[in-house]
Amino acid sequence: MTCAELLHSQAFIDGELTGAEADAAERHIAGCADCQAFCEAVAALSDDIHNYAPRYTAPERLKLRVLEAIAAADVTPPPSRRAPTWRRTLGQAVQTARSRAFLGGFGGGVGLSGLAAALVVLAVLPAPPDTLADGVVRAHTEALMSGKTIAVVSSDHHTVKPWFAGKIDVSPPVHDFAAEGFKLTGGRLDRVAGAPAAVVVYQHGLHEIDLFVWADRHQTLPGSATRRGYNAVYWKHQDLDYAAVSDMQASELATFANLVRTTQE
Repeated sequence: MTCAELLHSQAFIDGELTGAEADAAERHIAGCADCQAFCEAVAALSDDIHNYAPRYTAPERLKLRVLEAIAAADVTPPPSRRAPTWRRTLGQAVQTARSRAFLGGFGGGVGLSGLAAALVVLAVLPAPPDTLADGVVRAHTEALMSGKTIAVVSSDHHTVKPWFAGKIDVSPPVHDFAAEGFKLTGGRLDRVAGAPAAVVVYQHGLHEIDLFVWADRHQTLPGSATRRGYNAVYWKHQDLDYAAVSDMQASELATFANLVRTTQE
């Protein structure tokens, strides 16, 4: 399968390939730098949309109408097939946007609706692990470079934890681990792959640790990752996702993450 066949095969982009054909496509991507670059570019587009696209909450009456319509619809489920990977899903959205918006032209209205539909698909998709890892480190470094790492300054968890109430719909764990070498210094609000996140800030020697906490979107977390010299540890607990990120050694960061986990047991 050539690169042209891979990137322009609507069946593959739609996730319709199965069995040997799908396996061949996956192997091709793994060994082709051009196709890997294409997938990374699509992931970067997804990350930008997650970070910067506006989001609106649907009115309750609209939610009810949609649920009622779904319940009333007589829909025959499609035959089961191999679930599309995030690359195929994103590829479908991008190809749909390009073909309708640019080939069809914006003037006719179809282009705009196609582009809008693609943006909606991308905005609601959970970020893939690599994109999430990049986004967390980017948020951490941007806060460091801006000098705005802390919005509420305190080592008292009775001050920091209530500060988040009413500002974000998650309640992060806030504990001072000064006795173990990780001092609570405050907190702030941030975003992770387009989702609002609470950030609890700690100090370990000369190193700052950001503990990101956001509502779980059923996405796969990296587990641990290193980006541009920064280490990060990820985990889930109940309906929240967590990421601890810092430029300190990975073993020290793992110790901090374990301390946080012990408070959740």
